Amino acid sequence: LKRLLGGVWIHPSATTGRALSCVPIVRLAAMGDQHVHVWENTYIMEPKDEEKFLPSKVTDTIKKVMTDYLSDKDYSAEDAKVWTLDLSNEIKAAVKTETNIPRYKIIVQVVIGEQASQGIRVASKCLWDVTSDNWASYTYSNNSLFATGMVFGCYYE
Repeated sequence: LKRLLGGVWIHPSATTGRALSCVPIVRLAAMGDQHVHVWENTYIMEPKDEEKFLPSKVTDTIKKVMTDYLSDKDYSAEDAKVWTLDLSNEIKAAVKTETNIPRYKIIVQVVIGEQASQGIRVASKCLWDVTSDNWASYTYSNNSLFATGMVFGCYYE
């Protein structure tokens, strides 16, 4: 490790070329008997091509999770409250493990309703960067219920 100005330590391989901005820099700050890691800015302003949020991959993940979870379920208003939380957590975990998007904030929203020949429109608004942020959704339905799962990926700069 090399010591830079201000007590910051950095790995020597990070000092060549442009790699300096891609390596997290850690400084240890003493707080009583504990050492706390203080993360410095990395100045990574956009995701690498292999780390972008790809809606097609995320939609496949949502579809798999929702189909597995809801395939044997019949609508119940009380159960649907629990299912939305379970599905949201399962979808979020699956997206994080099955896709390579490490610097994204993953937001999941699930809507479950009774299938009763009605219409519904689900909409969301968000302020984001169109070059790096994205979203994906999937709607599952059977004879007694419908469920829409939406995943938003917002890039951490």
